[in-house]
Amino acid sequence: MPASLKHGLAVLELVAQAGKDGVAVTEVAVQVELDKSTVSRILATLRELGYVRQDINRRYLSTARLGKLAHRRPGAQDVAALARERLEELHALHDEAIHLAVVNGGEMLFLDYLQTTKAVRTETPMFPRPLHEVAVGIAVLAAVDHDERAQLMKESMAAADHRPTAEERAELRAEVGRAQERGWATIDAHDDVTRVAAALIDSSGRPVGAITVSGPGYRIDPQIDVIAADTIAAAKDIGAALRV
Repeated sequence: MPASLKHGLAVLELVAQAGKDGVAVTEVAVQVELDKSTVSRILATLRELGYVRQDINRRYLSTARLGKLAHRRPGAQDVAALARERLEELHALHDEAIHLAVVNGGEMLFLDYLQTTKAVRTETPMFPRPLHEVAVGIAVLAAVDHDERAQLMKESMAAADHRPTAEERAELRAEVGRAQERGWATIDAHDDVTRVAAALIDSSGRPVGAITVSGPGYRIDPQIDVIAADTIAAAKDIGAALRV
């Protein structure tokens, strides 16, 4: 995917997720890890196309046009709507960052995000990510059979900017194996952040997405077993709601 398109979609997703409160240019720049001038240009283009607007406080909000576009993709909106209440309950238990993402080929698309109220927090970009680069993707890979995993990995590698080395691929296989054994996934991004992810299983028994709880390792690690159990329980509840 071209970088310009990836950045544009990431900005558009953040504005949509901000809801009625909107979002400022600076806030978007931090989340997508781009400079303010680039974000400003992207937002100006989206505004010209009619997908976003500015309120009196110069905060950006999504428009009805974006909503109509979203409804043409069946499933994603339902997942976000059905998951929200359960995500809020999980957030209330641990007050750490929570993400909801769905599978789209070899990438994970982030639909929802709840931030911690604690002073020390992590900022995770919301743009689409290859499955093998994020904990939610590892959770999905661990929930499919060998043949489907091989196909998803092929698509994930194609979507990545960096092709894993042989050593990195071996570690990835080991991480997927560990996720299968314990029922939740993580990934070492070498950033002192611990992530706990669990897959969302639909009525066909396949993973449609995953949720993750993340935060500084010094906060997550001492209670990782409890957080993992609560994350798995939340994922099962959301999966059950999808099957109704």
